[in-house]
Amino acid sequence: MVGPIRWSAASRAGWAAFALAAGWGTARAQAPAAPNVEAAPAPKAEVPAEPKPDVTELFDRPGSEPPRPFVPQAPQSVEDRKRVEAVRLYAAARALEDRRRFAAAAEALEEAYKLDPDSVAIARRLSRLYVGPLARPEQAVEFGKKALAADPSDTETLERLFEFYVDKRRDFRAGEALLREVLANPKLAEHAAGRIVAWFELGRLYAGPLNDAAQAADAYVKVMAELDDKESNKLTPADVQRILGPDPAARYLEFGLIFLAAGRDEPALKALERGLVYDENNPQIPLVLSESYLKANQGDKALALVERYLKRQPQGIEAYELMGRVLKALNREAEITPRLEEAARRDSKNVPLQYVLADRYRETGQVEKAEALYKGLLASQANPQTYRALAASLVKRKKVPDLLKVLCEAVARPQGEIAVRPQILAVAADDALADAILDEGLKQLTADPPGLPEAQAFKVLGEVAVGGGDRDARPGRLERLLKLQRLMLGKAPNPLLYIEVAQTEQLLKRHGEAAATLAEMFAKFPGERKSRWLAFQANFYHRAGQDDKALEAIREAIKQAPADPDERRQAADVLAELGQVDEAVAIYRKLIQDEPGNPMYEMLLGSMLSKHGRNEEAVALFRDMLKRNSGGGRDELLRMIYGQLSVAYVNQGDFANGEAELEAALERYPDDAGINNDLGYLYADQGKNLEKAEAMIRKALKEDPDNYAYLDSLGWALFKQGKLKEAAEPLEKAVELHRQAEKMGQAQPDATLPDHLGDVYLQLQDVEKARASWREAEEAAARSEPPDKRLEEIRKKLASLDATEKAPRASTGTNP
Repeated sequence: MVGPIRWSAASRAGWAAFALAAGWGTARAQAPAAPNVEAAPAPKAEVPAEPKPDVTELFDRPGSEPPRPFVPQAPQSVEDRKRVEAVRLYAAARALEDRRRFAAAAEALEEAYKLDPDSVAIARRLSRLYVGPLARPEQAVEFGKKALAADPSDTETLERLFEFYVDKRRDFRAGEALLREVLANPKLAEHAAGRIVAWFELGRLYAGPLNDAAQAADAYVKVMAELDDKESNKLTPADVQRILGPDPAARYLEFGLIFLAAGRDEPALKALERGLVYDENNPQIPLVLSESYLKANQGDKALALVERYLKRQPQGIEAYELMGRVLKALNREAEITPRLEEAARRDSKNVPLQYVLADRYRETGQVEKAEALYKGLLASQANPQTYRALAASLVKRKKVPDLLKVLCEAVARPQGEIAVRPQILAVAADDALADAILDEGLKQLTADPPGLPEAQAFKVLGEVAVGGGDRDARPGRLERLLKLQRLMLGKAPNPLLYIEVAQTEQLLKRHGEAAATLAEMFAKFPGERKSRWLAFQANFYHRAGQDDKALEAIREAIKQAPADPDERRQAADVLAELGQVDEAVAIYRKLIQDEPGNPMYEMLLGSMLSKHGRNEEAVALFRDMLKRNSGGGRDELLRMIYGQLSVAYVNQGDFANGEAELEAALERYPDDAGINNDLGYLYADQGKNLEKAEAMIRKALKEDPDNYAYLDSLGWALFKQGKLKEAAEPLEKAVELHRQAEKMGQAQPDATLPDHLGDVYLQLQDVEKARASWREAEEAAARSEPPDKRLEEIRKKLASLDATEKAPRASTGTNP
């Protein structure tokens, strides 16, 4: 490219002289100069100043026209100038972001958005700032939705908002609503990337937290159709990566499993076949696809695929077991043993395969061959894989002494415990087998000498005893665990084991023994007399009815931990349970003073005041919190304050103010499930606005269908409307869900649910079920701390049933 002409000073002067000599410039319009003769001086007159010559002409080329002022063909409008200014502000905001001045950048972008409210780029950027460094979720959602409304194919903004709802807020229904809104946008083209990404995320949502395989399958069918139609879809490489991930075969396997769960065999086969194209060495797809072929009565295809897979000599049993099932389905069962023997001969170091063959010998009555193979393997290849395979076989056959011996040997070896953990968990999940293992272990450990290595046996038996999950539902298992722990404590006492013994005694409701166990620990290990364990001991004493000892222990705990906020809070709660509410309040007041910006202690204080009948103080506290936190950005806190304030009012019998607070909250947060439920229940409990109450509670249940409080509210609203049979179902489900939550330590005793269910049964004339429900309610009310105020009313109902065949009237439910 030729560069611009560069004029030197000398050349510019030469051209100027030439131009003047040639008569160019302003001089060419003037007359020739007069001769230089002297003339008589004339009087001076005012002569107007001549205009300065246009020197630009001196630098022009010969023949060029003089420059003219620029006049745009389409002059800028006000809107154009606004857009230009918006662009300037956007650029300035990006510069501020680079300097990490995020608040200033957001201000500039807000100004830009006012000037150009149709700009997708500005809305998108604001959403990104607010969801990220500035952490203002409400504004992030507002601008993100504006960006998506204008450009629904903006997959980056869609992903960001969706992740905010699902990952940060765990609000899965809101994530679902966002995706549905995008898909319904008429601006979204038929094969747009945004549509495919939205269907994909919707499928993941249904496949995961929303647990709806049918809807997940519907979404994934659409995704697969778009992925196959490469001519029409407009996916960028980034979008394809977002959908298929780094391992497309694994993604198609995921699709296939969802299709199978939804009973959609045809798309399942298609997805699995597609996955196998991406990665023919995937270890799972051939097995799942073979199972699917078998289910679809395509046994020959299944066998061909399994045989191809077995040529790789896989180090697992699944493929060989599947081969056996396929051959059985094809009526070729006689081929199973010879095929396994041949495979074992070719791959003699494949321990799982050897065990499959041994199990096959056992199944076909060749027990001697099976046992010889088992023992030979353990003698020659005592590695973690061998132990795992042998343990799996022994679990299947429930050979308790041999299994316990193998497990103890395994955990003594490097990586052995990890190898046999699935078998230990399998034993723990089988009540009969777990009890048998524990009894055998206790028998051998109490023998003289012990028949098992103690350290390894304690480890295995301890995991079996506690590995079943819901220990509270297995009192027999807990009794065995306590015997085992006491045996271990006698062999090698240590503080951790004392704590575990106390916890087991607590689960068995032996609170006095748990407190004594901790006292024994303090005597043996004086250094463990710490505030945390003293607080536990105080709680145990209280539950055992020894409040004097409980008060002594908790006051010692407070002296030992004057600075630790968690231990002080724990001590305050124990003091309140012991009736020392003033002391507890003083501790909470000091915690609030020490951490003035932390609302948690204020919420806990208010809740404690309500729980122990000091509702006026609770109301004053929550009203003050409401006033101080009514600004933006505290929505979660405000929801809790409104709810607790309403409870305090209702506890005082002030239903009008309780309603008013929830109605104010509902106006501010109309889609909040908790507020809809609480206000709906309050309406129902008073027998007012019943249809509206039912609708509000059903709205809450859409967000959380397994919430036992919401189910109880629905049942009560239906009961108040006289819909007795309809009311029973949600109340029965609510009672069962609450039982499970309480057993897992996730809920406190609650008499309300079985009390409501008893009232419904009574109206349905099922007196025995009503009696059973009220007995459960009585027990829960008595266990509550403090005892539930409905206890006397529930006992009157039971006494009425016991005293006469005539059924008493159901509760009016006027007490919350």
